[in-house]
Amino acid sequence: MKKNIPLLLIFLTLALLIFFNIQVVVDFAGRYIYPLDDAYIHLSMAKNFAEFQTWGITQYEFSSTTSSPLFTFLLAILIKVFGNWEYIPLVANSLAGVALILVFHQYLKQFSKATYIIFLSSLVLLMPLHLMIMTGMEHVFHALTMVLVLLAFKKYLDNEAPRNFSNLALLAILATGFRYESLFFIFFMCVYLFFIKREYFQSIALGLFAITPVLIYGWISVDHGSFFLPNSLILKGNTNDGIVGFLTRVAGNGYRGISVLLLILILLIQIFIKSKSQNSFIDKIKVNPIPMVVFCGFAVHLLFANFGWLIRYEAYLVVVILLAIAPFADELFQKKKGNQVLKFSMVILLLITFSLRFVPMLKNQPKASKNIFDQQIQLADFLHQYYKNSKVVANDIGAITYFNYIHLLDTYGLGSIEVAKLRKEDHGKFADNKKLQAYIYNTAKLQDFEVALVFDEWVKMPDYFSKVGTLTIQDNYMAGGTTVSFYAVKKENTNKLRNQLVEFSKQTPKDVIINIKK
Repeated sequence: MKKNIPLLLIFLTLALLIFFNIQVVVDFAGRYIYPLDDAYIHLSMAKNFAEFQTWGITQYEFSSTTSSPLFTFLLAILIKVFGNWEYIPLVANSLAGVALILVFHQYLKQFSKATYIIFLSSLVLLMPLHLMIMTGMEHVFHALTMVLVLLAFKKYLDNEAPRNFSNLALLAILATGFRYESLFFIFFMCVYLFFIKREYFQSIALGLFAITPVLIYGWISVDHGSFFLPNSLILKGNTNDGIVGFLTRVAGNGYRGISVLLLILILLIQIFIKSKSQNSFIDKIKVNPIPMVVFCGFAVHLLFANFGWLIRYEAYLVVVILLAIAPFADELFQKKKGNQVLKFSMVILLLITFSLRFVPMLKNQPKASKNIFDQQIQLADFLHQYYKNSKVVANDIGAITYFNYIHLLDTYGLGSIEVAKLRKEDHGKFADNKKLQAYIYNTAKLQDFEVALVFDEWVKMPDYFSKVGTLTIQDNYMAGGTTVSFYAVKKENTNKLRNQLVEFSKQTPKDVIINIKK
């Protein structure tokens, strides 16, 4: 029992963090609100697939809106089995979080007690795990499957049994299904098998297995008239703005990912120390297979993926780096006459990472949920009262589609493929995209749309729309814009929309400001 006390304390800490943060949100919202509208995008797509067999942000058409097809599919199965409940992602993530801790626990048991306690605590506090659970997004599942992939790769290198390779291939499929960034790391596993181990068949087979979810989902998307990759990857990726935009995005990633760079510094020190006695470059790689795969995968993520947005995109990187540096840390901690400066530096870097990732989120996560409650949930409630089955123009689409059954024209492009194609033609831009403005003009008019709820700075609305009012939130941290504008698409509906806003303004939170044009 005494051996399990640290593990039990970790579980207790995680439970208390989740309970505390949920209670903070419940105090102002009356229920838990996810800190990202993206969580409601997953829920909306899962709901539509479970109830209407339509893979889309609405029940009326296919849309490749999710960036984690397997997570959305998992939610759809759970909704089909247990019913449509908005906290299914919270429960599923909690179970995945428990599994992640147990996998790390099993891995760290081989090391000293100091290593075990420091790294199991770091898993929970540096990720931070409670925040990733509470986002309602796929990041806990992604971190879990990536840890399992790395451990399976290590096991296969230690024992090249067919069963170990089969396990590695299966886990690679799951990891890629949860997030395509997994391919960054699996690619370098394939490179290692091909060039270092000279296992050509296994290398190619692993790559083919890993890319299977991308190929299958891509084929389905193209068959439905969409892009091969999910809309979010096309519109948010780091390849839309030429070389200058690319370098700017990489620099921004480095700035937002400074906490991960600190951990990478430890990883690089490990690689240098472990390989300095080796003469050839191949031998240096052979003694560092997992650290080298993790470093190379991180480098590609830095170049082509994202950091930030509630520190979620890089959360899995924290986990896999901790996995990779644990053996090195254990060697340092067990050497009584070892390099004290290096030991001290490692602990300091972990503490700095804690201060950069965990501490700010104690304030920012409730603030993000408050933003979503004040804006997206209020917009969803407004539509539910007056337009729950109507045709709506919008550009933040999660909550409004999950809590309603609207027809949608998404001016950002995540939920409307024609908009996404127009934005892609113009390098992902939308603010001054004339073709996009013309498309919105014609579509809203010809298809009889009724109302628009949009950020004006994202795209200019047609002149024949009548702006009736705005909804403004305070202390914005997470929402795409501070102010949402309400438009009547048909001028004859202007007074009706104005009256609806007057009535609705009486029930919004006191710090949500609704201004109505006279």
